[in-house]
Amino acid sequence: MVLRLMAVSCIAGFMLVGCGGSSDGSTSTNGGTSGSTCSSANCTGCCFNGQCQSGNTAAACGKNGATCSECGSAEVCLTAQTCGVDPESTWMVQPTSASITSTNNGTAWDADGSAPDPYVVLNCPPTATPVDSQTPAVQDSVSPTWTTGGCATKASALLAQPLLFQVFDQDTISDDTITPPLQYQFTEANFNAGTVQASCTPPNCQGGLTTITFTLTKQ
Repeated sequence: MVLRLMAVSCIAGFMLVGCGGSSDGSTSTNGGTSGSTCSSANCTGCCFNGQCQSGNTAAACGKNGATCSECGSAEVCLTAQTCGVDPESTWMVQPTSASITSTNNGTAWDADGSAPDPYVVLNCPPTATPVDSQTPAVQDSVSPTWTTGGCATKASALLAQPLLFQVFDQDTISDDTITPPLQYQFTEANFNAGTVQASCTPPNCQGGLTTITFTLTKQ
């Protein structure tokens, strides 16, 4: 199965305050002397506009005199002085919408000819102790939306192992499968974007699902 990601990241602006300086433009750096230019020779943190920053904040992250990086909206400056998602942070994974084919391989989804009643079953990592959840069924819809039924787990688990999910059509006697079991592997870019839309097309993905959207919300 191949899921293609379409997501947009938003990065907030920031203001940096230098670790030292004077009215004539000289710079006092971390481990350096007044008047020197910020570099790896005199700054153990990161450099911004010629000034040495501590390099351990989300607004100015970096080390060894490199140019400071502003971490993404979902990131922190890790102990290694690089930007990344806090592995211990907890995130809610919520299916919010999907697009489903109008027929089930050419036949009606339900016996009365109506659209399916879709719901999503989720299995959030870690694999050893998975977090299971299920959205409510949406009646007679090929464009269902959900606001509940997500699962919450740590970022470290979501980055290490894929999310497992399957979409069903709720019926009176026996629920139909809209998709086989599917999976999606989240990346750090997904956390910054907050929304992931994945597409599902044959032959890599069989079933009645064309797209599904998940949101990632820090708890």
